[in-house]
Amino acid sequence: MIEPIDLNDMQRVLEMLSLQQKAYRIEAELIGFEEIPPLFDSPQTLRDAGETFFGAYSEEGRLIGAASCKQGAKELTICRMMVDPDYFRQGIGGRLLKHVEQLALPGMRLKVSTGTNNTPAYALYIKHGYEPVQRQLVAPGITLTEFQKIKPPDSPGGPQAL
Repeated sequence: MIEPIDLNDMQRVLEMLSLQQKAYRIEAELIGFEEIPPLFDSPQTLRDAGETFFGAYSEEGRLIGAASCKQGAKELTICRMMVDPDYFRQGIGGRLLKHVEQLALPGMRLKVSTGTNNTPAYALYIKHGYEPVQRQLVAPGITLTEFQKIKPPDSPGGPQAL
């Protein structure tokens, strides 16, 4: 089940921060860079981020994945994508990605980025039709790849799709 995360619910925020720490520590290891900004978040920085957060929950109600996004007039940016390492390779990232994509209107640009050496995330975005469009050097030897795609005009989307 995927549902919005209320950033005013401290228990939910702390669950998400715990998940974020686990998931982004794995990415830090994969890309060889310990300064990934989500590793330094607090409840307040999450609230101040201006992002909309969604959580994927197990049947027992445990938070096992989360994503966040920011939507502008012409594009939707996926800011965070995380899955509990105990639930890797079970399709949770793909379900979260599809859920967030529903917020975009047909014809809108969708953007997401990840550490270039984060091969599982890189493969996820390619699998879902994203194309790498830019690489940015963030530290010596460490690059971030930005992906994008345009939501097809004939696909469902926007607020009514939720």
